[in-house]
Amino acid sequence: MRQGVCLQVGLCLILLCAISASTANSQGAPPTGPPKFVLPKSGLDLERRTQSGSFFDVVGHKSAVFGYENRSLEAWVYPMKIIDDFSLAFRLEGYPLNIPGSEIQVGITVRPEATIFTYSHAAFTVRQTIFAPVDEPGIIMLLDVQSVLPITITASFRPRLRLFWPAGVMTAYVGWDERSHAYSLGEETHRFAGMIGSPAGRDISLMPYQEEPRDLPLQFVIDVPVETAKSQFIPIVIAGSVTGHDAAQTSYDKLLSEAQSLYEKNVAYYERLQNETVSVTTPDERLNTAFAWAKVGVDKGIATNPYLGKGILAGFRTSGESERPGFAWFFGRDALWTSLAINSYGDFAATRTVLDFLKKFQRADGKIPHEISQSASLIPWFTDYPYPWASADASPLYIIVHADYWHASGDLDFIRANWNSIVKAYQFSAATDTDGNGLIENSKAGTGWVEGGPLYPAHEEIYLQGLWIQASLGIAELADQMKDSKLAAEARANAELTRTAVEKTYWLPDRNFYAFATGLPRATRAEAEPGPNRLARQSRMDLLANSHLIDEDTVLPAVPLWWHELADERAQSEIDHVGSAAIATDWGDRIISERSQLYDPLSYHYGSVWPLFTGWASVAAYAYGRPHVGYQALMANASLTFANALGYVTELLSGEFNAPFGRSSHHQIWSEAMVISPTMRGLLGIEVRDGGQTLRFAPQLPADWDHVTVTNVVAGDARYDLTLAQERVDGLAREMISLNQRDAEKQPSAGGKGLERAIIAPAFPLDATIKAVYVNDRAAKFDVVTVGDIKRVQVILDRPSPNVRVVFGYTEGTDVYNAPEALNAGQRSEGLRVIRCHADQNALHLTLEGLGGRHYTLLVRHKSGWILHDVSGAKFSKLPGQDSQLIIDFTGPSDAYIRRQIDIPMNSID
Repeated sequence: MRQGVCLQVGLCLILLCAISASTANSQGAPPTGPPKFVLPKSGLDLERRTQSGSFFDVVGHKSAVFGYENRSLEAWVYPMKIIDDFSLAFRLEGYPLNIPGSEIQVGITVRPEATIFTYSHAAFTVRQTIFAPVDEPGIIMLLDVQSVLPITITASFRPRLRLFWPAGVMTAYVGWDERSHAYSLGEETHRFAGMIGSPAGRDISLMPYQEEPRDLPLQFVIDVPVETAKSQFIPIVIAGSVTGHDAAQTSYDKLLSEAQSLYEKNVAYYERLQNETVSVTTPDERLNTAFAWAKVGVDKGIATNPYLGKGILAGFRTSGESERPGFAWFFGRDALWTSLAINSYGDFAATRTVLDFLKKFQRADGKIPHEISQSASLIPWFTDYPYPWASADASPLYIIVHADYWHASGDLDFIRANWNSIVKAYQFSAATDTDGNGLIENSKAGTGWVEGGPLYPAHEEIYLQGLWIQASLGIAELADQMKDSKLAAEARANAELTRTAVEKTYWLPDRNFYAFATGLPRATRAEAEPGPNRLARQSRMDLLANSHLIDEDTVLPAVPLWWHELADERAQSEIDHVGSAAIATDWGDRIISERSQLYDPLSYHYGSVWPLFTGWASVAAYAYGRPHVGYQALMANASLTFANALGYVTELLSGEFNAPFGRSSHHQIWSEAMVISPTMRGLLGIEVRDGGQTLRFAPQLPADWDHVTVTNVVAGDARYDLTLAQERVDGLAREMISLNQRDAEKQPSAGGKGLERAIIAPAFPLDATIKAVYVNDRAAKFDVVTVGDIKRVQVILDRPSPNVRVVFGYTEGTDVYNAPEALNAGQRSEGLRVIRCHADQNALHLTLEGLGGRHYTLLVRHKSGWILHDVSGAKFSKLPGQDSQLIIDFTGPSDAYIRRQIDIPMNSID
């Protein structure tokens, strides 16, 4: 029988109204919890003391928990918020007061399958394991209680049962079901329902109908005898349904009765994710761990909405009093940028999921949607709201990802099935070049990147042109496969037209960088937003109001740099800007130079740091042979894995301090992707092309790395392991690279056809000398190409055997390195910037930036038998058996970065 109350959710009031009366004693003895079992591990595990206010989440494909350490949490079953303000408290037998869990929550352990909180008291320890079964509409908490006294656990929460923004508020009721020992949440249509409870729970908060409404949380208590705690978990289960109470009850019962098997399924799911996709092992354990967690973070973005289907959400944060938990709905461009990372680690099924989802909602004219709320099917989302079609970049990205997917997978059947959709997206974007100048237009199609602030609105962003060039080349390659020679020729011509127009329009020869965008005259004066340097920002905005070119120094040229679309000499100058301290902080890249009058470190679009931008900059730098800039950006992103939301990378941070914005989505999916893409496409230079028939391995490794292993690289139907190892003897060095096709794919039953071509092209310092290259112990031809600060030595292998070993014999060159330091919360940027590093036969040439009044240490690896000489402000020291240390002084104001160009003479001692 149920004792119920009405809940007016919109007013945040519990309107207490008795539905019927019942007594707890009539139900007999309370049911027991599941027997304790050992919690298996999928492999990844991060643990630390709790940090009050740091975000955490527990996410499955159909449900999620969002909260902050030492605070309360909220629970969702898509597309509904079921409860919020959930917390635990504890009372020992003989103690007069509850002990709030927030006061004794001391530890957090994060695993892909679950998050575990530890509550510590002199008389008891409670470990609260929270997990979201991957494909179930609910949440399970298992409390492992160890106590010297009987203990009563109080669970407190506010029932919400609110549909996802912007579908609106429902009037809900809540009642207590004595048989299930659970609260039932519902509303007048009886479509939407939720449940929360525990087998031994007792309601202590519902009041009779006639009582005055009160804004109070609901509470239930669980009495835990000492003996019971030794043998049983205390479960708390949350479930939801969009098809009524009976379905919610069925889910609730399944979650409760199958808790152990559902936990084990979670573990198996994440074991498969790690074992069946790319894994990376380097000398830097932080990067190895960050890469593995980034795959988890991306995968947790996959969501199944009962109305819309399966796609990828953008990011997670608590919703507070709203129904907007961060960006936990579907975004076109977020999912597409993320898909480039997914292709890199080989989960092609997930990429198909993204593309099929967006295809389903493609507009009739070919435009790909920008965002789709989780409640979009319940309201006129696509016709009455501005959000679904706000941006222009999802359409070219849609083409890019299809082409990238085909190159890696060879799945031409999928391309054929989506071909009309791909062509429509291309035609839509092409039509936005209304003046025929080769530049597609934001003012015609929507925002490119910037959505507000002093840089908005742009007419033709360089960001969008970078996407358009790559989209044109991508569809040309797909058109070749589809035997559409006319479209292929047209698309290639468009790519070249845009490439030429970009160089002509955006390059600023007197300032050596590419401008942000073109502009159109403003009809009304734009007002600078409140914040730092408002008068300076207003002055600059007034100056730009009628300018044809918005000549701001931004990170956005990194997007055409990513695909190597810009002229090489100019690109090198642009990377000097992107890698400088004016844009690059210790924790990532600002959108705009801090030297700009428009810069505001607290703004969303004109000063904050985004891991997304940082990833762009990293891949861009590697593309042009600038590994120091690329590695510094990559490690800034990787370090964020451990800084805030444990295991995950946030959406954006202050441009001035290492602190995420309060409104940041602290687990942002494309931020995770920007650990993966720079690692795979930049640092390791792994690229699969030609429908899985060509595999390129072109690593640019830090000078102190002597080994790398990459497993499970997917190329078409086959999988490969790559290893690199270096050894040095008497001044001579060997670099050995192995490419091994996995055994399963060698068998005819696996369908693996093998590679048509393998390209092995590692990077060496410019002053290294390549003596010989051997392939499987036979001398081989090789090409040497200079790019940026590196010398790339390339060997092309046609129809390689399943096991290939390439050995490069060389005399070492000269390079520098320093280990990135761990980030400190709240710090200002203070790390050394290595902008350029290259050597010739006479000197080591460095371009560095550091804070005035500071000295920094670089380690130098150079040719055996050579010495480097001190110069003004740069001195060497060397300890036996170690690389030389270079100590560099920077003279100038202590609050400003100073750039130094240092040329260090060197010569042979022979």
